[in-house]
Amino acid sequence: MLQQFAKYGGSIQAILGLLGNVGAVGGALGATTGGNIFNILSGAALSYLGFKGSESGQRNGALGIGGVNAIVGLLGAFGMNTIAGIPLTGDKISWIINLAIGAWGLIAGFMKKKA
Repeated sequence: MLQQFAKYGGSIQAILGLLGNVGAVGGALGATTGGNIFNILSGAALSYLGFKGSESGQRNGALGIGGVNAIVGLLGAFGMNTIAGIPLTGDKISWIINLAIGAWGLIAGFMKKKA
C-alpha cells in the first residue's frame, strides 16, 4: 500500500495541481494558486519516491505529504483557507480531496513494513 500511495497518490496530487490551473476545471476543484503549486511540487516529489525511492523514503514522503494534506483539509473544513497569507483551499471539494489524500498517506505511512 505504501508504494502504491507514493506512486499513484503522488501522481493524482500532481495532476490535480495541474488541472487546478485550467479555468473551468480549477474552479470546479476549488483550488487556489498556493494549493496548486503545493500539489504540483509535492505530488511530483512523492511520485518520484514511489517509482525510484527507497521504502523509508516512501514512508517519510507518505507521512509528510499525508500529514500536510490532512492538516490543510482540516483547516479548510473549519473555514481557515490561508496559511501564512497563502491561499490553499477554496471550497468544500478542495478540502475533501486534501482530507482523502491525507488519510490515505497517513494510513499507508503507518502500516507495518513488509515482512
